[in-house]
Amino acid sequence: MNGLTWGIAAGVLMVIYSLVLYLFDQSLNTSISWIGYVLLVGVMIWGTLEYRKSLPGGFMSYGKAFSTSFMIVLFAAIIASIFSFLLFTVIAPELVQEIAEMSRQQAMERSPELSEEQIDEAMQMTAFFMSPTWMVVMGFISQLIIGSVISLITSIFLKKEDKSFV
Repeated sequence: MNGLTWGIAAGVLMVIYSLVLYLFDQSLNTSISWIGYVLLVGVMIWGTLEYRKSLPGGFMSYGKAFSTSFMIVLFAAIIASIFSFLLFTVIAPELVQEIAEMSRQQAMERSPELSEEQIDEAMQMTAFFMSPTWMVVMGFISQLIIGSVISLITSIFLKKEDKSFV
């Protein structure tokens, strides 16, 4: 239950952050997108510590710390993905085209030797991946992967072993 509760809290926080970015026309600003992960990590740590406090003696194994953190990430990612789908299909469908254009500009900057036709060809090949559904699925998967890595690392510090039986 703890993972669900804190996961919902993290998901809602991430949605609020995304809405603020959208309202201030900063949704595509990659220099501040990392703040969402800082918020997520903060809630993961806080939620796992709160759960640890509720356990007898406050002891928690590495595995339990990881599973608690991962459940927080899982539920946060589900909520964030639902919001992203609504953002890309209902609230601001123009964002998908803006992301595609930003990708085009980045391709031109990274590979100035490419001709306009080559860039057009590359964009046509990636058009499938620029659909709202695919973007949400890939976002969900990447959040789970990044969240798993973060959970693996933070659990090292969040565990509290009972040394009285050693």
